[in-house]
Amino acid sequence: MNKNLKIFIAIIISLCISTLTVVASQNYEEIKILYRGIKILVDGNEVEFREEPFIFKNTVYVPIRFIAQSLNSSVLWNNQKNTISISTFKDFPETNPLEGERFIYGEILSIDKEKRIVHIYQHIDDNSIDEEPNLKISEDVVIILQRNDKKINLDFADLKIGDNLGMVINGEGIVRGIIIGF
Repeated sequence: MNKNLKIFIAIIISLCISTLTVVASQNYEEIKILYRGIKILVDGNEVEFREEPFIFKNTVYVPIRFIAQSLNSSVLWNNQKNTISISTFKDFPETNPLEGERFIYGEILSIDKEKRIVHIYQHIDDNSIDEEPNLKISEDVVIILQRNDKKINLDFADLKIGDNLGMVINGEGIVRGIIIGF
């Protein structure tokens, strides 16, 4: 390679690097923030953070993931779209028949809260498989109440006799997801 070509390549590389530096520097601003040992309370309980909240221009900034999770919401970050999505309810994955899961419909006839068992009257249709009417409910079951386009999460203690529901039963025969009012 001749000397002029090497110099030309070196100049091109230098220009590219300096241009990238200028473009990158336009996206950053140096700021001064104030840490004051800020405590965040959610429903009267202090929330612990990995990153400490701070003050900038008379506004308190806190990590959104920890606040949302403290309010029983989930947070997803989409790096490609630079988007944060906050869901005010926890959802559960659809039934996976390849893992032996089933989806059934029914009405609650009785509830044993101590043993976490619900007795249902199953609504049978052409796609249903007849299930044992006494169903064990997982400790980490996700329960969703749906009315029109609104969804909220409920606790096991919120289930009531007469609720019409759909249930996802895992391969071990334990209910992992419930949707009421679908």
